Amino acid sequence: MDLLWLCVLFITLLVMRFPIAYAMILTSLVSLWADELPILNLSQKIASGVDSFPLLAIPLFILAGNLMNTLGVTERIFGLANVLVRHISGGLGHVNVLASLIFAGMSGSSIADAGGLGAVEIKAMNEAGYPPAFSAAVTAASATIGPVVPPSIAMVIYAFIAQESVAALFLAGLIPGLLMAALLMTIIMFLCRSGSTAPSMPRATMTETRHAIRRAVWPLLAPIILVGGILFGIFTPTEAGVVVVFYVLLIGSTDARFTATDLACAIRDTARTTSATLFIIAISMIFGWIVVVKDVPDLILTFVSGFADSQTTVMLFIIVTMLAIGMFLEGIPAQLITVPTFLVLAAQYNIDPIHLGVVVVLTIMIGSLTPPVGLVLYTVMATTNIRMITLVKALWPFYLVLLTATLLVALIPSIALWLPTLVLNN
Repeated sequence: MDLLWLCVLFITLLVMRFPIAYAMILTSLVSLWADELPILNLSQKIASGVDSFPLLAIPLFILAGNLMNTLGVTERIFGLANVLVRHISGGLGHVNVLASLIFAGMSGSSIADAGGLGAVEIKAMNEAGYPPAFSAAVTAASATIGPVVPPSIAMVIYAFIAQESVAALFLAGLIPGLLMAALLMTIIMFLCRSGSTAPSMPRATMTETRHAIRRAVWPLLAPIILVGGILFGIFTPTEAGVVVVFYVLLIGSTDARFTATDLACAIRDTARTTSATLFIIAISMIFGWIVVVKDVPDLILTFVSGFADSQTTVMLFIIVTMLAIGMFLEGIPAQLITVPTFLVLAAQYNIDPIHLGVVVVLTIMIGSLTPPVGLVLYTVMATTNIRMITLVKALWPFYLVLLTATLLVALIPSIALWLPTLVLNN
């Protein structure tokens, strides 16, 4: 079947609001039938799509995020961030970013951040007198840090596709994640310079600070345990998911609100999210195989070779492509469809696949904030009941900041590659 007609069919199904997994499998079935390819490939490719040990980390990190939200760990993290930076110009906006950075070191999911910690952050900011749209925008933007710093579900998926080291990708995301946080805090300070957007907050007393540190000290140790355990070979990145789940359970069990019902709810929500995620991954295997059969990577390589004369040009092409695709596809299917082709481009132009992975994840995070299908956008809208147009208008300075961070990482590879080179090559 002609490639053009397959593209038309796939896009038509998406426009008709078919779920992405069903659009992929229907397009794949039509291609198999039209080209008289063996239908057995369907079951074989789907089964192989989830037959991977590293993918076990996905449900574990999702469960860790859900447990943190259910067992009160997010409130402890927010409380610590609150006493540390609330007095700076921009107040709770900085608290929002710092709390998301700490939360990311345990969860790695932007949705868990926006839906759980985000609800706490937005409530505090609104009660303090911040404009609701600004509170929602800061929360949505800061949630994008989650999949960049370790541990990261998006990095695990990229490692699975590219057959790269999960540990190297985790390390490669750390400095870009800190860069994102610094730039977000800078723009918050700039936007709040007049004082009308951000009510002034008093500096925390020593008593408040001690109390917040005492409550948050155990959650703060989680990122150190996870990254340290991986680097010293105590456990693999996948096994780190088991460690963080039991660690969060241990912390949460000391909370008076801990109940078996809360635990059951977290497990149920994790099962739902995981089943949808792994179903998309499984279906994408047959879709990706058909893309290869149709020589799409070679066609794109030929196209890019017509104008690209450097790594910089290729990186800019990848960023623009991912931004366009991110407007219509969720992060996981966007990765599964595009990364195999991008890896061919990277090999042709000597781009490090670890560097490419960080750039792809950063760009996907911008896509999670863009209409019409940005998941973080919808999660924050559901929490705040703010209209999309209002939230997008408030988000535009943060779009620029996140794009700046992505371009810096793309154009200066050492931002992503310095730390894994230093740690893993010694």
